[in-house]
Amino acid sequence: MERETPPWLRNPETINQLTPRERQVFLLLADGNSNQELADRLRVSERTIRAHLGQIMVKLEFRSRLCACLSSYVYQHHFGTGNTTNPTAAR
Repeated sequence: MERETPPWLRNPETINQLTPRERQVFLLLADGNSNQELADRLRVSERTIRAHLGQIMVKLEFRSRLCACLSSYVYQHHFGTGNTTNPTAAR
């Protein structure tokens, strides 16, 4: 069974649709943290993280959080961002 390439992978520039904060959350997903851990790290509420994740999933057409996490990892390691300590450095 052949799988369709995700839209963001066919055109990595679609990552630019994300706001700076959504991009930061997207890049941090590769670390495998929970919503609460992301919220603590970014000093926002868990609800805010859920809102950002919802927008990320819509804009990048992800079907699940797992897909978003794996995509974040692939994006960082195959498109040269690789920096999870300062996710905004990739902008």
